[in-house]
Amino acid sequence: MAEKFKFPNAGIHIVAQKVGEADYFLEELKETHPYDEKFNYIFSAFVSALRSITFSLQYVMTKYPDFDGWYKIRQEKLRSSKLARAFVEFRNQAQKTGIIPIAPEHSLFEGIFYETTQFYIPTNSEFKEVPDGNVVDLSEKCLIEVLSVVAECYKDFDIYIDPRVLFTERALEKFNWTIEDLEEFIGFPKGYTDVDFEDNELSNSQIRIEMLRSHGGDETLQAYLDKYLNAKT
Repeated sequence: MAEKFKFPNAGIHIVAQKVGEADYFLEELKETHPYDEKFNYIFSAFVSALRSITFSLQYVMTKYPDFDGWYKIRQEKLRSSKLARAFVEFRNQAQKTGIIPIAPEHSLFEGIFYETTQFYIPTNSEFKEVPDGNVVDLSEKCLIEVLSVVAECYKDFDIYIDPRVLFTERALEKFNWTIEDLEEFIGFPKGYTDVDFEDNELSNSQIRIEMLRSHGGDETLQAYLDKYLNAKT
């Protein structure tokens, strides 16, 4: 007999919270003038939150079947991205040296005039190259690159991490669960919904699963995926 699936303690809501942090600081960055000293503070917080998305994704997902091999491919994709690598370096240098290489619009840094708010390479720093373009635009572009990996994970491992899919017969079959197991998982005694509903259209099982769905965890990640990914297509 197949073994019943047991969920690890960490949930995808942890990743959603980190995505929410990055989204918050990006919106703050958009609303702050680059000459305001808070601009650099916010950028530092943004790159830290951005980096933590993949850290938390690995933490949450590593105990799920086949994730480690799946993630290795996506990790290499991010590592091959010049933009993603640059933002990892921005985060590392902000934490290790305190250097945030941002030149505000209409400013002169080390003999170079910057028409728009851009990254620059400080003298005697560890930076070898920085991406061209507006800081805010590049920040959003990098967040989109990271979220594309999160979205793939949400789709490919949906029965484990998407609460909208957990409460389906497909998920129960995958977990080798009964409806009683699902009841117990969300805190009800086994058999709590075991009633003959005498419905002519839906089976008792379908009705029971739908009843339990309203007591499951809230879906909190999709709104961010829609905002940054689906809105761009």
